[in-house]
Amino acid sequence: MFGSKTFGLAVLKYSKPLVETGAIICTSLLQVTVLLCFPEGVGINSTLDLLLQCLSTEVTCESGAALAATLGNGGLCPLSGDQVMSPHAIRSMLSMMQVAGMNDYSRMFHFKTSVPGKSSQSGVVLIVVPGVLGLMCWSPGLGCNGNSWRGVHFCEELVSTFQLHSFDIRTPFRQVLYVNAVDYDGRSALHVAASEGCLDVIKFLVENADPAIQFLKKYTDYEESL
Repeated sequence: MFGSKTFGLAVLKYSKPLVETGAIICTSLLQVTVLLCFPEGVGINSTLDLLLQCLSTEVTCESGAALAATLGNGGLCPLSGDQVMSPHAIRSMLSMMQVAGMNDYSRMFHFKTSVPGKSSQSGVVLIVVPGVLGLMCWSPGLGCNGNSWRGVHFCEELVSTFQLHSFDIRTPFRQVLYVNAVDYDGRSALHVAASEGCLDVIKFLVENADPAIQFLKKYTDYEESL
């Protein structure tokens, strides 16, 4: 479904310190005070075995990209057309990736890109732009945060170049939002930007919106900017 996958014993042994950390976390979740955090009847050994298997799974960039695209497509694999994961599981997974997928760099990566990402000590970086794309890149050479520094830079430049940031002013327009819509006073986005002197927004909207729209006081956006 996602292409080539293998089970690496070398990775299994290499990840032993991380597994021991996982055992400590799982044990703490079994305490009475946080019992609700760990499902009843789920064994710690089976949980750690699953963690080991996940850490030891080797994929190619091609199969990893298919996995990323599936995450960005709500669990529907774009290659097979099969629904392989539920939308609820995808939402939970992307939420975790967004807040903790890039190690200590997670918050800064979220600030710069707004997209969920996951890195690996092998030099892999996987990112997902929900409803748009998913990709995996591989470039060994880790930065101080344990992420591929070239991979992180590539992803940040990609998001910036193609305006994929969730809070980019150009994003609503790319999603076919009606940019000439008006508020309760009949003011368009261009009028408000002109009133506030937001030059970059004005430049963008002049090229993509109608500057002749009048609001209730009968001024056009163009006249307001003068």
